[in-house]
Amino acid sequence: MKKTSILISVVILSIIFSSTAFAAEETKIEVWIDGEQLLFEEEPFIENGTTLIPFRVLFSELGLNVKWNQETKTITGENKSLTVELTLNSNQAVVNGKSIEMLVEPQLVNNHTFVPLRFVGESTGANVSWDGSTKTISITSPEPRVNEEERIIELFNQYEDYYNEENLEIISLFEDQFLEDWGMDTEFEWNFENYNDHFEIKDLEILSNEDNEAYVYVVETYERIDGSFYLDEMYEQIYTLVKSENDKWLINDLEITLFEYINLEKIKNSNVDFPEKDEKEILTTFQKYLDSIKEENLSKLKSTLHEEYIELLDLGWLEEYYEEYLFTYYNYTFVQIEEASVVNVYEDEVTLFIHYNAISTYENIGEVEVEMDESLIKFKKSKNGKWKIIEIESINQNIEFE
Repeated sequence: MKKTSILISVVILSIIFSSTAFAAEETKIEVWIDGEQLLFEEEPFIENGTTLIPFRVLFSELGLNVKWNQETKTITGENKSLTVELTLNSNQAVVNGKSIEMLVEPQLVNNHTFVPLRFVGESTGANVSWDGSTKTISITSPEPRVNEEERIIELFNQYEDYYNEENLEIISLFEDQFLEDWGMDTEFEWNFENYNDHFEIKDLEILSNEDNEAYVYVVETYERIDGSFYLDEMYEQIYTLVKSENDKWLINDLEITLFEYINLEKIKNSNVDFPEKDEKEILTTFQKYLDSIKEENLSKLKSTLHEEYIELLDLGWLEEYYEEYLFTYYNYTFVQIEEASVVNVYEDEVTLFIHYNAISTYENIGEVEVEMDESLIKFKKSKNGKWKIIEIESINQNIEFE
């Protein structure tokens, strides 16, 4: 009887222990963060429907730096944008300075501090889900917060790259209506075919960025590399950006606040070899142009202009400008070239830097005006073999826009 009793007791104890082990195995909770399982010295447990786990592993995996205050028994987890404070045996948490009540308070178990998993996870913006059938908790870290300023800067970096690569994908950076209103697609195509210059953003400041609209101040330069001569330019502009339907920043408008030519001293001091005979002919042509203005002689003036220039300006506009405006309102009594030099020769084009003085009277009020003008004049041989003016560009002033 005694042996039978002992045997029964052993069997009963065996059943009890195996049941306990089975129950423990059944209630073991798994915690996964972004596909990686967390391992703990002390296993998580559930209290009042809330899962509690050791705080150090959780805080670390969620990217929070951990601080422990022994005196107040306070755990602090923080990163650049978040501070979470939990206190042992208190259901009051503090998240970024705001007090929040928790369902279950942090507690000490076997010398390990356990904290409510869901509360901490969701405080960081993570998504926390529970699978009751497998007793598995899955935590998905929040998507990195989109830095709109970085996206705006990236837009202008793309603009700079596309321009210098002469890549027509540049038009993808503009809002459709703006492209249509300004004809930017054909503008870029023409520019890439006719110019070879280097574009650089010298300065960029995001003035405002609210909702789906941003204003950006940009200083940009365009410097000629080769080809037909033209002046290097600098623009200060304010761009308006809008968000597209697919959440992409696009250029919607721009406003020029300042324009000026750059590298002028370098251009003026260019030392270009050019036949003296041709240079004298070119200067004679330009002096004839100045004299025709003083004499108010449109026929003489037109004889100094290249046929391509007349076609570009349009003869009707040319006649209207000189006869109905310049000759009507201004009376030039003195025009004289002070300095002139060849600064560029490209194929059949020659560009001169010319400094000249002029004295005029504004007819309406009788005011005398003294002009000291610096210009770059481009000449090209016409069909009759004579050097004639194909472009005039004054360079003695910057333009500010209000």
